[in-house]
Amino acid sequence: MKTIKQYILENYEPAEIKEINEHGCSGGSASTLIYYTETCAFHDEYEAEIWEILYECAEECGTTTMEFIAELNGQKHVDSIDQLKNLLTWFAVEHVCYAIQCELEEHTA
Repeated sequence: MKTIKQYILENYEPAEIKEINEHGCSGGSASTLIYYTETCAFHDEYEAEIWEILYECAEECGTTTMEFIAELNGQKHVDSIDQLKNLLTWFAVEHVCYAIQCELEEHTA
């Protein structure tokens, strides 16, 4: 099974990864993950990895996973399971894009 990182590297150019880092996914920067059908399918395929990332980030922040999710602006914009999957997909993609961008910058420095 592919990882989120592999998915990103196969679907986005370095400039697009940078765009996701600068503007997030919500503005359409992640061109393959705009519609709920796309983000829900992504979530379902990468669910275990997404929740692993959430858990690790929550641990780093000294909070629970659910408290961490609430800090992702989910309280205002999650009224369905599709909206939750969308939020978590975009978070995970943004998180992994940040790590990729850091790696790319290390190699060019």
